[in-house]
Amino acid sequence: MARKARKTNSVLLAKTEDINMKRKNVGAVIYVGPPIKGTLLHSTFTIFADGIPAEYRGHPTLKHLFVPPDRLDQARREIGRKGTLRNTYYKQAIEENKQKEGK
Repeated sequence: MARKARKTNSVLLAKTEDINMKRKNVGAVIYVGPPIKGTLLHSTFTIFADGIPAEYRGHPTLKHLFVPPDRLDQARREIGRKGTLRNTYYKQAIEENKQKEGK
């Protein structure tokens, strides 16, 4: 039961963050996804002062890997916890990057 509650909370949190980012889309955000060579996302924990960069706002995976600074610790925990929504997006970003690089 506790596992289901955590999963539900994680989904709700991700949806709430997504809605808040769409409303504001301004202010500092930190990229918490895997490094992607040759892009603005070449380093994990890159800070963007003016919100999610335009080229990633509509990306189905990467847009979920930007968090406000006050959510950084929580996002890192979610990425490390198997089965969370953010962990799934992180793994999906890795796979997308591998396919893009042709590995």
